[in-house]
Amino acid sequence: MSLRLITSRQNDLFRFLKTLTKPHARKKQKAFLIEGATFVAEALEDEVWTILEVLLTPAFAETERGKSIIAKAHQRQIPVTLMASALLDEIAASETPQGVLAVIRQPQEEQLEQLKVPNVARVVVLESLQDPSNVGAIIRVTDAVDALAVLYTKGTADPYAPKSVRASAGSLLHVPILPVSSIGEAVKWLKSKGFQVVGTAPKDGTNIFEADFSNKVALIVGNEAKGLSEEAKQSSDLIVTIPMLGKSASLNVAVATGIALYQILRCQDIKAKP
Repeated sequence: MSLRLITSRQNDLFRFLKTLTKPHARKKQKAFLIEGATFVAEALEDEVWTILEVLLTPAFAETERGKSIIAKAHQRQIPVTLMASALLDEIAASETPQGVLAVIRQPQEEQLEQLKVPNVARVVVLESLQDPSNVGAIIRVTDAVDALAVLYTKGTADPYAPKSVRASAGSLLHVPILPVSSIGEAVKWLKSKGFQVVGTAPKDGTNIFEADFSNKVALIVGNEAKGLSEEAKQSSDLIVTIPMLGKSASLNVAVATGIALYQILRCQDIKAKP
């Protein structure tokens, strides 16, 4: 099957893809880009993702991996287009693009109600985090502990920005990343599902290594500079702090989230054992 080849910057599809490199366009179009053979192939294998288009350079399309990606896309009836290498390089965020990317529909807030909550679960709520690299790194660790979902409020850095996607190292494809209109709405849903809502603070909270966690825990992570909002603090069932023994004034928010999640996982695992 012959594929059309885009060679002009005036092409409508190229222009659309170019807009997706901008935050406001990603939000408006409810779509984002992933790149690289491994991640595109993985997205194609998981039918939970709505893939709008797959694009490859002519050179990559001739490789075995390229042919495999094209075949899988055709199997799922996803449009496939060839794009001149110079044009695809303009869209790709990485310094050494592999010659393949995909356009994927973003998960939306209404999908929250579709989540099936098991008896033991972990959820992370991001409240106004500013650094997309931190957002991506947190998504990566939530995948590592098999979290149910990541919820993010307005004011949080775009989890589908290139820096976030890259920092997630593919984990963005494994964990539902869902927007919530407010921290209040997030907490309302979490408590309706039986979650213990745990806030985080750099000091004056319960020592996280002495805290008691339930079988369903939602960890709220606040802004890098300001921490949690008052609403988040008041809504939390428990506020925890990671003890600092040295002279460091604070931990990176992604590192702190990783420590907290693994401590929660350890406690839940102990409870689950006979």
